[in-house]
Amino acid sequence: MAQVVPKSSAAPAADHEPSDMEVLHPERVLSLDGDQVTVREYSNLEWLRALPVAEPLVAAIAAMLAGEQEPSYEVALNAIATHADGLVPLIAQSVDRDLAWLDALHPTEFETVLMTWWAVNGHFFVRRASNRQAIEQASAAMKARVVAQAAQTVASAGAPSTPPSLPTATSAAT
Repeated sequence: MAQVVPKSSAAPAADHEPSDMEVLHPERVLSLDGDQVTVREYSNLEWLRALPVAEPLVAAIAAMLAGEQEPSYEVALNAIATHADGLVPLIAQSVDRDLAWLDALHPTEFETVLMTWWAVNGHFFVRRASNRQAIEQASAAMKARVVAQAAQTVASAGAPSTPPSLPTATSAAT
């Protein structure tokens, strides 16, 4: 006889499907030294206002995407660290804390906040860089087509035209 076996309450992380809420609002709650900290996704207006500050990181990500190999964790972390002056206020904004709070964190806790911030908000930067790459590739392809058409026009301009036809041999009587 068949027996119903209950599913285990803890599914492996790889099998976890994100809920609609996690996709729409991928907030994460961290426990740092007994303090609950919510790392939240930027709203549309916050992201739009963050674009000028985020531009150097977006450019660095676009350069990484243009490279031949997938960037490692260390390469990505270096890109973030290189632009830390502009990004640390964005991180503080995402956790609704001030810069002094971030600065007072233990290095391990700060890296946890940083990586969680990236998990929640990194898609904004990557999407912007991907869009830039796609536009640059489309622009380069269009430019190549225009150059090829111009070359074809120049080549055909120097070709002689077809010689005129000889008059037909018909007599006036027919």
